[in-house]
Amino acid sequence: MSTTTRRRFTHAALGGFAALALSETAHATPQATIEVMVLHATMQPGAGSIDPTIGNMPQLRRPPFSAYNTYKLLAKQQLVLVKGTPTQYTLVNGRVLQITLTNVLPGPRYEIAAAINQPGGGSYLNLLRVTTPPNETFFVAGQQFRGGVIIIGFTLH
Repeated sequence: MSTTTRRRFTHAALGGFAALALSETAHATPQATIEVMVLHATMQPGAGSIDPTIGNMPQLRRPPFSAYNTYKLLAKQQLVLVKGTPTQYTLVNGRVLQITLTNVLPGPRYEIAAAINQPGGGSYLNLLRVTTPPNETFFVAGQQFRGGVIIIGFTLH
């Protein structure tokens, strides 16, 4: 085989490996990182306060969250979501939050579904289905907890 032929063969072979690597990357299962913040919201006498570890979250000062004036950070955790695979996170009240990345859209925008198991660890109650851009925190509230409610913040990256 001539030197020129060897170079062409090697170049073609390497090009094929590069195409295979790109093809495998293109077919990789989409993933996202989600930060879950668990807050305890209460109504206290006076102006109230927001735990500084929560950061600047103006949404907590608007309805429906403005019904509470004091927020304390109870837990913060980063989780990796793999499309179609439910990821579980145990809340401070013992119930289990289940989050599923359902799709990654151009932009990017993430579609997730979240559910919380019923008391006693039974079946899951659908909590939300949402499409959100990265790095925007959104909150969901509702479960009674120690004279207030649990509010869960979600931020996808």
